[in-house]
Amino acid sequence: MGVDLANKLHVVPAPRDERLVRNPADIEPPDGDGAVGVYNHRLYAHYGTAQFTALARRLVAETPVRLTVMDLFGNRSPERVRLDASPEHHRDQLAALPRVTIASDRGDRVRYRNLLAGAHFGIAPFRAGCPWSMSVIDCQGMGLPVIAPRSGWLAKHIDPELLFDTAEQALSIAARLATDAEFYRVHAKRAHASVADLAPTTVAARYLEALQ
Repeated sequence: MGVDLANKLHVVPAPRDERLVRNPADIEPPDGDGAVGVYNHRLYAHYGTAQFTALARRLVAETPVRLTVMDLFGNRSPERVRLDASPEHHRDQLAALPRVTIASDRGDRVRYRNLLAGAHFGIAPFRAGCPWSMSVIDCQGMGLPVIAPRSGWLAKHIDPELLFDTAEQALSIAARLATDAEFYRVHAKRAHASVADLAPTTVAARYLEALQ
């Protein structure tokens, strides 16, 4: 027996962080070898980090892209590591790759903004059926195009030209963002526009409407 939730259930997304919003017109396109991709997601195994690591290995070897990988945990307690050591395992694997920098915001929002501002595009997580990613929204608010696997919410939210089904497609998109200034500018503007309806005032209005 099913439950009829028509007009009874409203899903209101979290708002974007207004500290992480930048005019895409102020962004300079990357210049080939200076292109930086950022991966700002948790490094747990269930986020698909092994798949990202495999892609990262090819990105730095086969394209002009350098990578910044966010370490969102830092030094976890031994107890937490015993529960799930996958973040440390993947972090060490990524740190061993050339042209990959492991960075931490140390819980400082200004430092986090500066790390995003130092990148040119984001890479979405490979989490199976990903239902939402605030880290993707953070990148887009900063005018960073985000490349993503065609899965879950990402398949609906990300611009179709930045979605990939294979590693080869991901490499091609990343290389084009790194070398094609016009393509980059178009997608920087689209990324920024895609989170316009997540402004806090807009989200608050939707929340209040849902309560009526």
